Amino acid sequence: MTRKRGVYWMELKDFGRGARIELSKMAKLLGMKFIGYNPTDQQVSLEHRGKGVTYPLEEFIQQYERTGPTA
Repeated sequence: MTRKRGVYWMELKDFGRGARIELSKMAKLLGMKFIGYNPTDQQVSLEHRGKGVTYPLEEFIQQYERTGPTA
């Protein structure tokens, strides 16, 4: 039981770190600074023009797809 729990924790931890890295890259390309990601509420916290803002994850991704590079 502990082993399963440990494996589950590692998968969750690795996914969380990877998601944060990608969100950070997306924010930088949009001219924002990535502050944090809340996986429970599916929200992204960013700094834009010196002010902190929080977006629902899906809205942030849609904004990136509309204005982000098409590489």
